Amino acid sequence: MKITKLSIAVLFLTSSATVFYGQEVNDTIKKESKIEGVVIQGSTKKGAESNIISIQKKSVEVIERVGAVQLEKQGVGDVSVAVTKATGAQKQEGSGQIFIRGLGDRNNSTTMNGLPIPSNDPAFKNIDLSIIKTDMIDFVGLEKVYNPKLWGDVSGANVDIVSKVYTGKPYFKVNLGSSLNLNAANKNNYFLQDGPNYFGFKQINKPKNAAIVNQGYAFTTSWNNKEVLNPINSSLGIDFGTNIKIGDSGKLNIFGYAAFDNDYNYTEGIAGGSYDAQSQALRIYDNAEEFEYSTNSTGLLNLNYRINSKNTVNFNTNYIHTTEQKLGNYAGYDRNFNDSDPQQNQYVTQMRRATYKTNDLIINQLRGEHQLTEPLKIFWNVGYNRLDSRRPDRQQNVSVYDKLNNLSTFASSNPGANHRYFDQLVEDDYVGDVHADYQLSEKAKFTVGYNGRFKNSDFRATQYNFRILAPQGSYFLDSNNYDGFFNPGNYQTGAYFSIVTFRGDVKYNPENSLIPQFYQSKLVNNAGYLNFDYKFSEKFTAQLGVRYDQLDQKIDYNTAIFSNGGSINKNYSKILPALNLKYSINDTHNLRFSASKTYTTPLLLETAPYEYEDIDELSYGNIDIYPSDNYNADLKWEWFPKRGEVISVTAFGKYIQNPISRVVVASSANSSSFVNVGDTGKIFGAEMEIRKDLYTSGNSKFYAFVNATYLNTKQDLDTQKVQDENTTVSVNFLKNSDKMQGASDFLGNANLGWEQKWGNNNSMDFVVSYSHIADNIYALGFENRGNLVDKAINTLDAVARFKLANGIGFSLSGKNLLDPEFKRVQDNTNGELTIREYKKGINLGAGVSYEF
Repeated sequence: MKITKLSIAVLFLTSSATVFYGQEVNDTIKKESKIEGVVIQGSTKKGAESNIISIQKKSVEVIERVGAVQLEKQGVGDVSVAVTKATGAQKQEGSGQIFIRGLGDRNNSTTMNGLPIPSNDPAFKNIDLSIIKTDMIDFVGLEKVYNPKLWGDVSGANVDIVSKVYTGKPYFKVNLGSSLNLNAANKNNYFLQDGPNYFGFKQINKPKNAAIVNQGYAFTTSWNNKEVLNPINSSLGIDFGTNIKIGDSGKLNIFGYAAFDNDYNYTEGIAGGSYDAQSQALRIYDNAEEFEYSTNSTGLLNLNYRINSKNTVNFNTNYIHTTEQKLGNYAGYDRNFNDSDPQQNQYVTQMRRATYKTNDLIINQLRGEHQLTEPLKIFWNVGYNRLDSRRPDRQQNVSVYDKLNNLSTFASSNPGANHRYFDQLVEDDYVGDVHADYQLSEKAKFTVGYNGRFKNSDFRATQYNFRILAPQGSYFLDSNNYDGFFNPGNYQTGAYFSIVTFRGDVKYNPENSLIPQFYQSKLVNNAGYLNFDYKFSEKFTAQLGVRYDQLDQKIDYNTAIFSNGGSINKNYSKILPALNLKYSINDTHNLRFSASKTYTTPLLLETAPYEYEDIDELSYGNIDIYPSDNYNADLKWEWFPKRGEVISVTAFGKYIQNPISRVVVASSANSSSFVNVGDTGKIFGAEMEIRKDLYTSGNSKFYAFVNATYLNTKQDLDTQKVQDENTTVSVNFLKNSDKMQGASDFLGNANLGWEQKWGNNNSMDFVVSYSHIADNIYALGFENRGNLVDKAINTLDAVARFKLANGIGFSLSGKNLLDPEFKRVQDNTNGELTIREYKKGINLGAGVSYEF
């Protein structure tokens, strides 16, 4: 394949801030009775495997981390994959969202350096972790056991991304890489929509209202696809670190990172399936293909100023710009457009859908640590995040092809079948934390703190629907040239099509029709917390804490569901106790017990009454949904055979009051929404983790990193409860109970590595990684329309990395080597019916770096 493009890095550094939460550690035998914690000084690599395990061993709280050093060996490039290397975590196929211990997006939280960060997508609570690059971080912390310093809206786990603070000798490093998705490479003609560019910085704006009023058809991009030459993935990045001495005791550490990468993918198979209770197709596109292209441009600057041994200030800024394109061509049966020929003997429904997403996220953080007196230490941390997320110029065309007469006509029954869609979500998010540690004695420590979050969200959307006016047979339609029909000339005649929104015709009623759908949210979260640590003996330490959360949220809306608009006021107060106990059986064995209460609030998407439409489903928010309360307990045994090794087993349980789930709504449409499905939910599980050197000889080492999780979940399904509590959502459950949405019975990761060193600072790492995710429920069904279930999937990756003493490094990688089939089914009582099926394809890549 001839290469006609070269990746050029988009290099930029903007402004923001970082936090690393430290706790005290005492290395001398004399002070061994003092409350344990961790402080990292000097040039210690916080992301090194041995250091991470050492922190886990000494901490009072349960800590589970995945470090940058190990991630580099495994060739893990983003945080979403990094988190799946931790025990009990799985990544949802098709997104960067993470399920932890069977609990998904709404149940988890994401922080950077201890402060919450917003999602880059209005459809989710948490940021897509795949856009956070592992080169920017020291480690990822997975906090599955609660303590009151954590934000209380979490029942699965909190993912804390700790951005890199430079230590060591000055350096400058350049990374170049390229990879190939075999599905994309083998596609002879690769297409994307018109408008977006290669680097992803071209913004497509909604037509101005004045242009719509004066011109009518005022769209600047084409309906027709554009061909892409050479769909080859590439990446270019730089990072550097240096330090400056200031005065007698001060030091300024500087770390910078900037990178651009892109990614092409192609899949073909089945999409959009939906069946009724009798297993008759409502819709099934059994001939579907999707072209995808994404970009990620990232810049980070971290300034860590150590004023003296008692005072440190840190400033961190992170700018992330991402884009996603997906062009889908779907052919099959859809009852909405052709209800007379489900076997497609004569008629085939054809859909073209092009989606473009852009996200601009700025994360700014400033924090300080100050030892005011010997017993008193103050920590403060403030942040400002801004998100600008857009879906500009989503395009959809639907036509019906007559195979016998070799002609196509528009699906004219629904004006929305052919449309252009624009939306924008802007969020301003102010967050802060301040707390003080007071060492009462060598055995006792007291912590008091405050958290605050003030978040404003403004979402607006306009969909321009193209109502077909021309009678069938009076026009010629070429499904490869929609511009031949939808163009300014045909619009001006008034005979072919009109442009309408859900509020009316843009030509005859522009004052109302061009008012966008919107919802606006104002969230205020104030919290105070107390923690008391006490060391009863050399072996036994206890931590008792409590947190008080006050949440106030107001949502104003005016959407197609409620065209007259309305408001929602949500006010909650939560008291959240937590207990953490640690018993050191001896120098290498720990026994831990934890118990806590937390809560889970529904997402803004799950509350705001707005319809989100995709090829596979349509979902809308429920104004009557409310939070769940969670009661959590963990019992964990840890064994640290030697430095850098750990073996652990954990048993855990969760009792959930009023659990929230995605449900298929009782209607003829393939719609879903979100409700409190019953009174209780229960989760019981066991986890096992092994990080062990298998064989060492001289400069060679073979090691394993293995973890597995077993889950048993159950939640009540109460049709009457849902009917009593909801005004806009109706369900009719066939069962009285079912598994939790998103929970797999079994998860497993196995990593085998070979490390070889020779000469003067030459090294090689070869790692093979295998993952298994068992079946899990995507959405609960109703009556005999069964649950939507994602079937089990197995993945295999292999990476070889070489570092030479002269600063040159290179790597070879193979990702998704098993190329498993992703399959989602509707599990009706009379059998499984496929509604989504495809293979992602194998990815082969190579990279080179130079550090000097």
